[in-house]
Amino acid sequence: MGFFKKRKARKLAEQQAKAALEQKKAEELLVKQQSQTVKEEPVKLEVKATPKVEQKTVAVKQEPIVEKKVEAPIKKAPVVEKKVEAPAQDETKKEPKPAKYHVSQNKDPKSDNHRNWRVRKEGSEKTIKFFSTQKEAIEYAESLAVTAGSSVVIHKLDGSIRKQSYTKKE
Repeated sequence: MGFFKKRKARKLAEQQAKAALEQKKAEELLVKQQSQTVKEEPVKLEVKATPKVEQKTVAVKQEPIVEKKVEAPIKKAPVVEKKVEAPAQDETKKEPKPAKYHVSQNKDPKSDNHRNWRVRKEGSEKTIKFFSTQKEAIEYAESLAVTAGSSVVIHKLDGSIRKQSYTKKE
């Protein structure tokens, strides 16, 4: 058998395999759609066979494809009732707590503001403002906390907490 005849036979076999695969996918899709729909009548599926191609030069044997009629009963999905309880009014109006403001010393030696006091929002790496004294930083953080409705956490030189939940009492 020559090169071109082999290649032609191989392409033909690949095309037939693709057609069979597409037909199988179509059948599975129809069965899947039937199981999703809710009907009481069975649906009749007709599957058409692809024609068998025979060549004298091809040594590939295939089983004959038989036309089939498939009847698949449709199953009804069970009805599930869900009871949804309305949450209490207090639970639905929960607002997240505003973030606290932290006053700490900058320990980064590469920074221009090394050893200056900084004010940062909780959970953020970004510094809001730098100060030369801790007192100035605390006053600024208090003003931010009052407008936001949160509190201030003051840190010592070593980073441990000096005072937590600090709010100015009037």
